[in-house]
Amino acid sequence: MLEAGPLLVVDHQRAVCAGASLSDTSSSVRGFDLDALILALSRQRRTFFAVLGAALTATLVASLLATKEYTATSLIQLMPRAGQEMEVNEVVKYDDGGYLESRDRARTQIQIILSRSVRQSVVELYNQRGHTDFDTSPSSLGILKDSMYVAPREDTQLVEIKVTHTDPEKAALLANLISAVYVDSNLKWRTDAAQKTQSWLEGQADSTRSELDSASAKVRAFKEEHDLADVDEAVDGISTQLETLQKALSETTTQRKLLEGSLRNHERLLAKGETQVLIGMFQDPALEAMAKEHATIVTKNADVLARYGEKHPEHQQAVARIKRVEDIIAAEVARNVQSERSQVDTLRRQESELEGEIDRVKIELLDKQRLEDEYDTLKAEEDRAKRLFGSLGEREAEVELQASTRLNNVRIVDEALPPSRPSKPNIPLNLIMGLAVGIAGGLGLALLRDRLDDTIVTARDVAAHLDMPLLGAVPSLPKEVPENERALYSHLYSRSLTSEAFRSIRSFLQTFVAPGLGRTILITSSVPGEGKSCTATGLAIAFAKLGARTLIIDADLRRPRLDSIFELPQSPGLSDLLAGNATPKQIIHKTIIDGLHVLPCGTRVDNPNEMLSSHAMPKLLTHLRKAFHVVIVDSAPAALVSDAMTLGRQVDGICVVVRSGLVDHKLADKTIRDLSRGGATVLGVILNDAPTSKDISRYGSTYYDDRPRTERFAAT
Repeated sequence: MLEAGPLLVVDHQRAVCAGASLSDTSSSVRGFDLDALILALSRQRRTFFAVLGAALTATLVASLLATKEYTATSLIQLMPRAGQEMEVNEVVKYDDGGYLESRDRARTQIQIILSRSVRQSVVELYNQRGHTDFDTSPSSLGILKDSMYVAPREDTQLVEIKVTHTDPEKAALLANLISAVYVDSNLKWRTDAAQKTQSWLEGQADSTRSELDSASAKVRAFKEEHDLADVDEAVDGISTQLETLQKALSETTTQRKLLEGSLRNHERLLAKGETQVLIGMFQDPALEAMAKEHATIVTKNADVLARYGEKHPEHQQAVARIKRVEDIIAAEVARNVQSERSQVDTLRRQESELEGEIDRVKIELLDKQRLEDEYDTLKAEEDRAKRLFGSLGEREAEVELQASTRLNNVRIVDEALPPSRPSKPNIPLNLIMGLAVGIAGGLGLALLRDRLDDTIVTARDVAAHLDMPLLGAVPSLPKEVPENERALYSHLYSRSLTSEAFRSIRSFLQTFVAPGLGRTILITSSVPGEGKSCTATGLAIAFAKLGARTLIIDADLRRPRLDSIFELPQSPGLSDLLAGNATPKQIIHKTIIDGLHVLPCGTRVDNPNEMLSSHAMPKLLTHLRKAFHVVIVDSAPAALVSDAMTLGRQVDGICVVVRSGLVDHKLADKTIRDLSRGGATVLGVILNDAPTSKDISRYGSTYYDDRPRTERFAAT
């Protein structure tokens, strides 16, 4: 009896057995399937390497056949301050790159080096040395320009002049001639410019001298006309006077306002008769003495009045005396108030006089300031003329010095030497570029061809194109496995990934095998070469190792394979059994694998389909179901012949083998549909020679082992 295997839930669109999904375990990162890319390149590796090889070959051939060109380089320095070394009044500034050198100047000098006039002079000197491959025609000068490359070295004052030529000697000669012509031309331009500048400066100096004389004469005439010895001192004196007057006016106004306030208060008290109050407000000694005398008289009178009464003569005299003193006090208080009025009037007159004097001084100050402004204008014109005249004189001396010393601001640092190696073609660089182009082109063409490839390759393709569950995926075997070991690989390498794949398929098919009752499973494919016989063998080995009595029948009467796989005689076999020429006991062979038996195809016949359609075939299968737990039938390709359709109605289920990358998905789908329409039960698809996911290979290394077994197979 078979061991109870796990029932697997299979999605009709995407069925993957546990442990057998070899290509669906991908390292996808945000939609980028690296495994799919590697798989595509693996399938189209011939295309990739063909394009890569073609690109490298074409690059190498073109590089070897190309004309060799040599590049010579001369080096010059642009010195912005050469010829100005005698200046001592100007501070030389530095930055990170050395002397200040604007990019505009460097670009301008490069364009001068490339100019037609320089090139023409170079060609003339070149021709004088006996070389005739260049002339002064516009087209020849254009070719020379195309062979030149002039560029600055970053963060320096250096400029490289490169010339490319097929002759290294001529390349060096042209580079040196360009440098020499440019240096000489630059010196000539500087000398001519200095001489022209000197002439211009002389004319400007004469004109400036006349302007200076005129400005000085105007200053002298202005001072004489307005009698100005020192206009600045006069203005300062008037300004000081004005400040003094304004200060006096401010003090007088303040004093008047204070006095007016006191006067108003005193007049109010005087009107009310508050004489005694006013006495204390004036700082008057006479009033104070009268106030004391008045107090004394009043005191004595009070004593007399109290002692003798109002009719006493002394009292009468005291009253009269008090009246006289009070009248004198009132008169003195009124006099003091009047004195305050007089002081207020005096202060008002002083204010008016000060204001008038201030107005007069202001007018005088404005006149002086106007004269000062006119004088300053004339003086500034005179000073400007003096400075300009002095500057022109200094510049004229500098230009004269530059013209006489013939200092150049360009010098040759390194002369060009004939190069020992060609600059073009650069074979290593060309090969690198060819490699890059080949890789890019190979990748593109390989991916395009893979995109246009309609074959079934991965489990995803099965789910996408075939309306059948995936029973399992058998991985590709290593190339070094001999042909006679491939079908028996799962037995020879029982811990291999291939063996695990067949165990997974077996677990799935166990759902169709009821305990105590044998089942027949037919293995077929669409076209030859898909590995159906090897798959049938591996599946039979998996059932046998489970302890089930298993029989594998070679029903491919056209191209049998099981006899060579198990090293058995081809006949007698199935055809002889169906023809009645043998019994099952005579032709069913045991193998060294416990529980596994083989029924070979038998004698070749001319009518294999008629024989398989005979009444003897169902009877034979019924008999074999009773004798074996599992019967696996290896049939011919279903897309080519109808043998599988004929047998499909007689077995319990069909497994369709699809080799990865071999069969178009339309043909595989048609095969499955035809089998279903013929009345067969298609259990699903087995993907053979499937690419193995790198994750499974990496993480499964401790679980899978390819150490072979020592047993050899022999028929009994």
